[in-house]
Amino acid sequence: MELSEFVAMTLGEIQRGVQTAINSTKGNVSGAINPVWGTTKDIGAAHIQSIHFDIAVTAVEKASGQVGGGIKVVGVTLGGGGTGTSETTEVSRIQFSIPIVPPVTVVSHDP
Repeated sequence: MELSEFVAMTLGEIQRGVQTAINSTKGNVSGAINPVWGTTKDIGAAHIQSIHFDIAVTAVEKASGQVGGGIKVVGVTLGGGGTGTSETTEVSRIQFSIPIVPPVTVVSHDP
């Protein structure tokens, strides 16, 4: 999987997961998921959260000298199967953060 696909999919899944949790608990519990006091106009810089990524990426060089293109996020596969090729794999770590404002539950002030 390309790194860009992984990041996009992960951020989208986090946003959808928070929204699903908000929707499934509205009115059912005496609490709030990611509450904002007031109205949607009160959502601002204070509600920014960071998603921290710490990703292991690999670059694979085949015996022919060609290097695989792009940055890949790879899972490990174990198993037999003979091949006549030789390859070198280099694993690196990339760490970064992405600021987001996740979905919120608006909690009204009682007059």
